[in-house]
Amino acid sequence: MDVEQRLTRFEEKLDGINEALVSLARIEERVTTILKHNDRIHEQVQQLDNRIDELESQNAVQEFTLGKGERMFWLGMTVFVGLLVSGLAN
Repeated sequence: MDVEQRLTRFEEKLDGINEALVSLARIEERVTTILKHNDRIHEQVQQLDNRIDELESQNAVQEFTLGKGERMFWLGMTVFVGLLVSGLAN
């Protein structure tokens, strides 16, 4: 009977080890899935970061162009008003 009890305990321990290995395999699958998802998110963030950089550079060019255009407009308006006033004064 002593041998039979030892075998029973041994089988129970093997069952526990088997369950632990199954649990570890499931955890490993979950971790792998999470890491793949994390990689996809990282790639998307990189793409968005590149788009933001591109938009910022385009915005800087447009601000410069618009700023110069606005200055030219007001310069032209000043000249026009000056000519108009000097023409009315004569």
